Amino acid sequence: MPASVSNSISVLLIEPKKALAQKLLDILAKCLSAAPTPQVVSSLQEGLNYLGNREVAVVLTDLVLPDSSGPDAVRMLRRVAPSSAVVVFAESGDMALLLEAIQAKAHEALPNVLLSPEEFTLAIQSALIRVSSAEIPDESAQSHLPIAVSPPLLPKLVHDLNNALTSINGFTDILLARLPADEAPHRCVEQIKDACDRATSLARDLASLAADPT
Repeated sequence: MPASVSNSISVLLIEPKKALAQKLLDILAKCLSAAPTPQVVSSLQEGLNYLGNREVAVVLTDLVLPDSSGPDAVRMLRRVAPSSAVVVFAESGDMALLLEAIQAKAHEALPNVLLSPEEFTLAIQSALIRVSSAEIPDESAQSHLPIAVSPPLLPKLVHDLNNALTSINGFTDILLARLPADEAPHRCVEQIKDACDRATSLARDLASLAADPT
């Protein structure tokens, strides 16, 4: 039995196919333990109407809906419910469609619709972490140049930067493990990994500056 995500998490499932919706509800029941039963709607517009009146922690949506599809649906959901974690899937397993949804700022894309409860739990937790990580306090963006920050603040900035890089590297490793090595998406993720390595090197330079500001 997988560890539950939360006993109070709320989920909106947007799925027009009743049989698939029921299968997903069965998996979610194992993931969410004593959480409220997810709300199910069959179209994007119904989902947007529901989100307009309620706060929902996770929106789980099919990317092929009767009134919208792909990245457009993700953008509308993010606009209406900016604090919700958006988790997307496509029954066909269309990788290109899933990557387009990620580019539209979906928080997680499921490579397979009927994942195990453990995998589903990980996907939901990952999406919730991304939402939480995006909620950056205003004071952290006051300075555009780290070197212009007073020396006492540099160690904190380096620490926060390393935390962000650790999270990005972790999720990148998950993607690299899931994607076939001979496919284009895997090579794209490798580029992200290389960029993270370069950013980590810059973080080390900042750390040196913090230790010896002279």
